[in-house]
Amino acid sequence: MTTPLLAHIVLVTGLSGAGRSSALKYLEDLGFSWVDNLPMAKIPLYLDHLTPTERQRCQRLAIGVHMRDDQECPLHFRACLDQIRQRVIRLETLFLESNGQVLIRRYRETRRRHPLASNCTVQEAVALDIERLGEVRALSDLIIDTSLLTIPQLKDRLHNLFQTTTDPLDPLVFIRSFGFKYGSNTDADMVLDGRFLANPHYDPNLRPLSGLDPEVRGFLEKDGEALEFLARLQSLFDYLLPRYGKEKKRYFTVDIGCTGGRHRSVYLADTLGKRLQQQGYRVLVRHRDLEESHP
Repeated sequence: MTTPLLAHIVLVTGLSGAGRSSALKYLEDLGFSWVDNLPMAKIPLYLDHLTPTERQRCQRLAIGVHMRDDQECPLHFRACLDQIRQRVIRLETLFLESNGQVLIRRYRETRRRHPLASNCTVQEAVALDIERLGEVRALSDLIIDTSLLTIPQLKDRLHNLFQTTTDPLDPLVFIRSFGFKYGSNTDADMVLDGRFLANPHYDPNLRPLSGLDPEVRGFLEKDGEALEFLARLQSLFDYLLPRYGKEKKRYFTVDIGCTGGRHRSVYLADTLGKRLQQQGYRVLVRHRDLEESHP
């Protein structure tokens, strides 16, 4: 008799120190059963040996995958994915990463030993980890850069991604504003630059405000450039999003930047998000550097 397929498996992997263990705990809060530290090649066997009771309990299953000890595992990642897909209705791979300097700082602050640092420095181990997992990253469905995320923000991101089992045609669109002066994210599918627009920062009356305030909106819209840019972006996404949906791309992340991440990018992200929502797309907007305090 054919073994019933599981409903949904999320493979959680990524760079050491980027938050895999935390992600597994948050997925448990969302109703996933989870198991950690399974070698990739052993996952199909593990799934085949689930008892009927375990299979019923594990219909939504998160698996933490480490690829530190098995040097060949990244090379066989694609083949292992194909085997797992035969055992599940829906399979997604979540890859967590962070900026190299952030990872180094985390290990120094926690005084933990990096898994690859037995014969090298932490800096060398982080660089080796990034190089070794390049193919795994390229094959992953969703990439989250945790460099600038707080723990509650990571939890919110996972909640937005995995709180529902519905599978609509259109992808979930993340639109994030940010400031180039504080660094860009590495997990965006598209990065847009709004620094060509007139800068409200140079107006003393507008400087303390943000792109969410009507005074700043009026300033940006008065010459027509911002509205023209938004119209062209809206037309672009009208074309792209249905096609991504047909290709079963579930997530699309758009970053819009300006210098400080307070005025132009916030206005553009907020306005574009509202326009796409009005057209029926699923959109989440976050203002990274408006929500954070920076020196």
